[in-house]
Amino acid sequence: MTILTIVSLAIISLLTSYILFLLHKGKKMLNPFSGTIISMVVSIMVGLLSGYLIGVHTGEFFLPVGIGMLVGLIIGFLIGQPIGMTAILGGSVSGLLSGIVGAFFGAIIQFENPAIMLAILLGLFVIILGLVILFIFSETKEKFSLNLERISPLNIFSGGLILIALFLFLYSSDFVKVPGIEEAANPETAAETNSASITELDITKEAAPKIKMMVTPTGYSPNLIRVKKGVPVELEITNPGDNSCFSIFMMPDLGLNNVNLKAGTTKLAFTPDKSGQYTFHCGMNMFKGTIIVEKL
Repeated sequence: MTILTIVSLAIISLLTSYILFLLHKGKKMLNPFSGTIISMVVSIMVGLLSGYLIGVHTGEFFLPVGIGMLVGLIIGFLIGQPIGMTAILGGSVSGLLSGIVGAFFGAIIQFENPAIMLAILLGLFVIILGLVILFIFSETKEKFSLNLERISPLNIFSGGLILIALFLFLYSSDFVKVPGIEEAANPETAAETNSASITELDITKEAAPKIKMMVTPTGYSPNLIRVKKGVPVELEITNPGDNSCFSIFMMPDLGLNNVNLKAGTTKLAFTPDKSGQYTFHCGMNMFKGTIIVEKL
C-alpha cells in the first residue's frame, strides 16, 4: 500500500504538472470553454484521488476533507489560471467538491484491501488525464487531430457497464466492508456480540458522580451508565489513539456534539435534566452506548 501510494502521488504530480505546462504553452490557442472543461476535469480527478489517499491513511474524516478541499482548490486555480476567471472558478469549485467526495470515500468506507480500490481510482485517473492531454494536443497543435466520430457510443456504454460490474463485484466480495451491513445481515450474531460486551456503571448514589470511560477496539467501556436527573456528571474519556473511528464522540441529547477525542484523556461535563434513555456513539455511529437518567 505504501509503495502504491508513493506511485500514485508521483503520477498525480507528473500528469498534473505536464497538463499545466501544456496549458501555459498553448493558452493562446485554447478557447475559454475548452479551458474551463479541462480545469474542471483535472481538479475533480486530483481532488478525488488526493482526498481518498488521505482518508484511507488517516481513517478520519475532518482532516482528509480539509486537505482534499485545499488540494482541489489549488489545482483548480493553477489549471484555470492560464485560461481565465471562468476556468479558475469552475476548477476551484470542482476541486473543492471532489476533495470532499474523495475524503468521504476513503475515510468512511472500510476497505479490507484499500490498495485494490486505490489501483482502480489510479487507473481511472491515468485514463481520464491521458484523454485530457490528447484533447489539449488536438486544440493546440495543427498537425494533431482527434476524430471523435470513430468512438462509438456503444464503447462508452460498455465501459460504464464494466465499471459498474467491478464495483458490484467488490461490494459482494470481502474486499469492501460497509458499516452496518454485516450486523444487518447477521442480527443474531450482532446481538450476541453486543450483549457480551455490555459493561455497566451505576453512579446514581454518588454525590459527585464521575464516569471514567475507556475506548477499546470493541467499543466504549462502560457502555451502559446510570445517572441521576439534575446532578452534574464529569466524564473522562481515555482514547489510546489507535482507532480513528473513535476520534469523534457524540451525545447530542445531552449537549455533547462532535467532540474531538485526541489521544489521551478528554474531560467533559454534562447535566442530565430529563429522565429517560439517551445514546452516545462515535462519529460514524458504529459503536454506541446508553445513558439511563433516573429520577431523583
